Amino acid sequence: MTRIVAISDTHAKNLDALPKALLAEISDADIVVHCGDYTSIALLKELRDLAKRFVGVYGNVDTIDIRQEVPKKTAFDIDGKKIGVIHPHWGGAPFGIEEAIAKEFQNVDLILFGHTHDAWTDTINGVTFLNPGQACSAFMEKATAGIITVGYQGFEIDIRSF
Repeated sequence: MTRIVAISDTHAKNLDALPKALLAEISDADIVVHCGDYTSIALLKELRDLAKRFVGVYGNVDTIDIRQEVPKKTAFDIDGKKIGVIHPHWGGAPFGIEEAIAKEFQNVDLILFGHTHDAWTDTINGVTFLNPGQACSAFMEKATAGIITVGYQGFEIDIRSF
């Protein structure tokens, strides 16, 4: 079993802005995935240092220094499952973006994505989508993350508030 913590839309200068309970989840995870919009290269570097394994993509508000460090999209395999990661780097309205995101990947089981700040999961046309929401409390909303447990028989997703 592999435990993944997925976060997105941190919009923070450093990890001090994230809830301590979320930082504990990140440090315990087998893999940490950031779905874009760090807004600080320092936060990206701190995440890389804290995580056992780190996977990340840049978001529509990330600066050139971040874009030089992480790709616009990526995919990886864990326990027989293919996972795509993206943040709609093209920006735009946060509603109804799942179709455009799905076109960015082929033969994936799960797509992790950011941008909307709304924690959400659903299965569409056989592909499971997870937006972990925003990893920092903002807009009177709690910080959220997706906790994914992956095994050879499939995966389980838990969206948690911090």
